[in-house]
Amino acid sequence: MAAITVAGIAAAAAACAGHGGLAGRAGPEKPHLVVAVVPSEAQAGLYIAQANGLFARVGLHVTIKTVLSAQTVIPAMVHGSVDVTGGQYVSYIAEQAKGLAKMRILAAGFALGPHSNEIIAPASAHIRTLADLKSKTIAVNQRSGISSDLVYTALASYGIRPAQVHLLEMPFPAMPAALAAGKISAAYETEPYVTEAVKRYGVQALADMDSGATAGFPLTGYGVLASWTAKYPRTAAAFTKAVAQGNAIASTNLAALQRVLAGALHLSPSITGVMATGTFPTSANPVQIQRVADLMRQYGQLKQPFNVKPLVGG
Repeated sequence: MAAITVAGIAAAAAACAGHGGLAGRAGPEKPHLVVAVVPSEAQAGLYIAQANGLFARVGLHVTIKTVLSAQTVIPAMVHGSVDVTGGQYVSYIAEQAKGLAKMRILAAGFALGPHSNEIIAPASAHIRTLADLKSKTIAVNQRSGISSDLVYTALASYGIRPAQVHLLEMPFPAMPAALAAGKISAAYETEPYVTEAVKRYGVQALADMDSGATAGFPLTGYGVLASWTAKYPRTAAAFTKAVAQGNAIASTNLAALQRVLAGALHLSPSITGVMATGTFPTSANPVQIQRVADLMRQYGQLKQPFNVKPLVGG
């Protein structure tokens, strides 16, 4: 059976919605799903869909599983223990480009917003700007991920080449303490951990990733195996619809966003009340996602140009 396209998924969702919702006569083929994600603000649409009963409305019961990166989940997807993963587009593009797995992007997750992702450093007299990071160690959550490419792009403005810094892989929650302990010189950090680092350790921001060539950059989305969408087209449509609704709420209702992040990420109101928020697209846009593939190509993660349209559009 051919893989269903994203357009087909949307059409199926609209058709089912016209007959009392996706949970009606033609409900999901696979109502119980395991969705593996890296816990962060990027998953807000998913958390809202879960908390607000949006998955239940379309006939789905979703179990959210915490993982380190989307790339580590793909083998579990192949073996059937995970259905959907929410992570960096880089992971899906790399798997597809290498021929390791045929992937499809069901829904958008998160894109940069002002100060949602920053390069931070201790409040030290030795590091004041990105220019001071030459030959230094910088933490990223995934060395082969988009965070590395965004760091390289920011450093390039100061004449620093990738080979002139050392990137150390580290989970986002561990970065602030590592900075305070002097184990790293800087970190590519995301919210809510940027705000936590400022409040607890008094770190300084060296660069806002949402600027210049990387303004509004798309970071994450929800991926599945192409064979999975072919086998469960109505399930794919239901999941896509619920996440799009969750992202719409995350984009327009700050109180709802803060409330769900406080619960899902175990944050206090003192953090959620002041943390920066990114953007939550309601559809996977191939033009935007192509920016990811182009940056991967620029920094050697792809050996040749890669067209994302088959990944997004079937």
